[in-house]
Amino acid sequence: MANPAKVKLTKTAVEKLTPADGKRAIYWDSEITGYGIRVMPSGSKTFFYQGRVNKELIRVTIGKFPAKNAEQARKEAKRIQGQIADGQDPRPEKEEAGAATFGDLMTAYGDVLEAQGKLSAKAVKNQITRDIKDAFPKLWAKPAASIDLDDCMKIVGRLKDADKPRQADKIRSYIKTAFSEAIAARGNVNMPAAMRRMTITSNPAREMRKVEGSSKPRSRALSIAEFRAYWRRVKLLPEPHRSLAMLHVLTGGQRQQQLARVTLEDLDRDAMAMTVMDYKGRRKQPRVHVIPLLPEALECIDRITGGGPYVFSHNGGETPIYADFLNEIAAKIRAQMEEAGELENGHFTAGTIRATIETRLMGKPYRVSSDVLAQLLSHGTGSIQRRHYVHDDFEEEKLEALEKLHRMVEGRDEPSAQVIEMRARA
Repeated sequence: MANPAKVKLTKTAVEKLTPADGKRAIYWDSEITGYGIRVMPSGSKTFFYQGRVNKELIRVTIGKFPAKNAEQARKEAKRIQGQIADGQDPRPEKEEAGAATFGDLMTAYGDVLEAQGKLSAKAVKNQITRDIKDAFPKLWAKPAASIDLDDCMKIVGRLKDADKPRQADKIRSYIKTAFSEAIAARGNVNMPAAMRRMTITSNPAREMRKVEGSSKPRSRALSIAEFRAYWRRVKLLPEPHRSLAMLHVLTGGQRQQQLARVTLEDLDRDAMAMTVMDYKGRRKQPRVHVIPLLPEALECIDRITGGGPYVFSHNGGETPIYADFLNEIAAKIRAQMEEAGELENGHFTAGTIRATIETRLMGKPYRVSSDVLAQLLSHGTGSIQRRHYVHDDFEEEKLEALEKLHRMVEGRDEPSAQVIEMRARA
């Protein structure tokens, strides 16, 4: 039972304190409210401070006497009292969590992506450094638990006001996901220790709405005439631009970031196929995407490959093509087409070529099914795999689609079924 008497906990007073009737006793300091010492039947004495944080009664151990002397314990009690008065939680585990900054959180999030094998991890880290750390150093150093909605709005709003809606929404998503991961990490021992120690309990970015204009639907597709004009001008380009742009079309308009990873080891010349590793979305393991190669595609590969390992390269395979390589080609040809009066519906990019291939192959006279196109372009395959046997890799169908695509850009007619007359019996 606690002793109601109060005494100033000086060295002399503490030395004289004894347990009450052989039982544990608590003595409170007469000057510092909440500061006390616990005396056990064994004679051990422990300084502590007791108070309320957000209506929760807490007790913080200061140390044992005499290892912690009375003067040291008194100073520590005053420090804790001041923390509570400022609305802080003085418990050691809370102090450790509170010491984790917003920068620590975002850095840990980048490390999580890296540990998951995400190829986007490096790019995400660079964006976080540029758009948060460098742009808002004070927020970067602010305790993660103190970040609020207004702080998040400052970061995202700066990019939106700079007319960068797509980047603004990416940063919004990174912040929101980082906080979500930290909250989930409290119950997931598989998460990095740095993330688990955050003890984040709320997500200030949860209420942030998607940035308007960050994702515009790709409704633009070249007409057949425009696509053929594009192809003709691609074939007039100097090497290696000519073969690279041709190969982009002849392989079905695959995503450039996936093409850039293709190496000579991913080619099977006997089977006339190329393997692309599709890391798109939240996959932890890439989808193996096999693309048939037309003879014309192999000819393009032979013209651009050299001593380096990369197939889609402008310097003989030493390095892969950079991010805007195909877009720069598309922009150059677009200007030529506009000047020549070949452009019917305005602006297009390298991404438009992919949309064009899908759109035109679905229509007459090609009529390639959406299932085959999904396999060829490596998107939306989940439902298809449920409808078909897992072992059905669509090799023949994908090859037929690419042959139709080649006839389309070359302006050749689709072969029609030959009608054979049956002679009447005599």
